[in-house]
Amino acid sequence: MKILYYFKERDTMMYQWQRVHIFDELKRHDCNIEVFNPLVFDNIEEANEKLMQHIQNNHYDLFMTPHGSKDIYVQTLLKVKQKGIPTLLICFDNLIVPFDHSNIVKYFDLVWLTSIETNEMFNRWGANTIVLPYAANPYFFKPNYNDEIQRVAFIGTPYGSRVNMINLLLDNEVEVSLYSSNSKGPKIISEKMTIKDYIHPAYNLMRFSIGRRVILGALKQKINGNIELNKTSRFLEQHFPVDLKDLSTLYSNYAISLSSTAARNTGVLKHPVNIVNLRGFEIPMSGGLQMCLYFEELADYFEEDREIIFYRSNDELIEKARFYLQPQNKNIRMNMKLAARKRAENDHTWFCRFTNVFDHLGLDYKRVNK
Repeated sequence: MKILYYFKERDTMMYQWQRVHIFDELKRHDCNIEVFNPLVFDNIEEANEKLMQHIQNNHYDLFMTPHGSKDIYVQTLLKVKQKGIPTLLICFDNLIVPFDHSNIVKYFDLVWLTSIETNEMFNRWGANTIVLPYAANPYFFKPNYNDEIQRVAFIGTPYGSRVNMINLLLDNEVEVSLYSSNSKGPKIISEKMTIKDYIHPAYNLMRFSIGRRVILGALKQKINGNIELNKTSRFLEQHFPVDLKDLSTLYSNYAISLSSTAARNTGVLKHPVNIVNLRGFEIPMSGGLQMCLYFEELADYFEEDREIIFYRSNDELIEKARFYLQPQNKNIRMNMKLAARKRAENDHTWFCRFTNVFDHLGLDYKRVNK
């Protein structure tokens, strides 16, 4: 199967994760993704013109993109459809930025949403939707068990409720290892933004309930000030951030791996906006033991106390961390890790997700590959 992916790909982890997660796994199933990058052209208009020429001169079984009408014109999309190529829009962040795609969704054969909460909104815009969460590549994220590290690990940027979670463990003498760019080394300075850069996104967030909660979380975070990580705690071990290729080994060998589902700064709210992210599938696919604040959607994907650890309060976080870290519970941890890997491998691969997409588009995968 040949898939053309119209994608503004940059050489950063925010964009390159798709090659590790999606491109690599699908290639192993004879689904080859070719990137058509509009960034190599002088402007978007030229990119659309070149895309139409490329489509006319080549054969593809599927056209897909994550972009809205600012980057791919409706006229261009209609030309793709006229050639009989099924079209797929992937909205990786539809929970937080649904309006990025509002003007173009009705022109796609299928719109893939990763969160169900804004599905009704997309349907009102005329979209034919399918809701499928993220996944993980079982060929890249795989168990690599060595000597177990009897600590809790968190790999990612600590902010907001994440800092509260880590500090709570540290204050209760639970040993934590943190892998983050904020842990060591010089502080990364973000690109400066002007008032204009904030106006349009803020306006769109105000237009729906989840967006308003995101704004409320940001305001509360601003008023309360940044929560400081207890870096002086003797129970905290700080490390530099890790490459994707090293994630599996760390997740495999730490006794417990912390996960977080709160979107943006909403973790500071009494009722955060929760979202299942890549980490929620990378940990179990790596054969790790994931511990997370209870979230109903994630509980649909992994069985509590068999494949994942959930906590529902601060007291339960401390209690369960201490219990599962006990040396005598090593067999319990390993059995849960193996069960989590099996579930992820059976149900939560990218090929599972795309097979569902192929079915909805009427693509006979076996026929196409003959």
